[in-house]
Amino acid sequence: MSLPKDFRLVFDFDEPSDPDHAAALADAANYIRALNHGITQQNPDDPAYQFYSGAGAARYAKSQIQEYVDGGWTVTGTDRYYAAETSSMDGSKTTKTVMVTFCEDQSKAYGKEVKSGKVHYTEESLASYQKFSILMASQSDSPVWRAQHITVAGKAKECQG
Repeated sequence: MSLPKDFRLVFDFDEPSDPDHAAALADAANYIRALNHGITQQNPDDPAYQFYSGAGAARYAKSQIQEYVDGGWTVTGTDRYYAAETSSMDGSKTTKTVMVTFCEDQSKAYGKEVKSGKVHYTEESLASYQKFSILMASQSDSPVWRAQHITVAGKAKECQG
């Protein structure tokens, strides 16, 4: 998944020692990449996010991309993700699940008008920080972990500073 040259995603994650947790975290990052790919491609049906998600997480990605498309917006700058944590959840014999949480710093990521290319710069504030919780699941017949459910908390004080 390629992104425009004026937009960078940074994942400052320490890799977990547990291989399942490491794979779940890596594919949670891929889900975020895929969501942003859909935004920059202006495609609410982008196959990238569909590959890395299902259920509520796929609906969330589609709705986020659709909001950008409807508003005539894309993204530019640098979007940073950090402070990742993983924890095992109760799965089944055929499905493994891991909860992945991390922070986002959007203070250097900006909205850009698609038609004019005008960038709307914003000052850093508490609104620049969000906390993500993504339930990742892996089926026994696939090496890919897919986002199933996502919760995003805005103005996350614990992610600031």
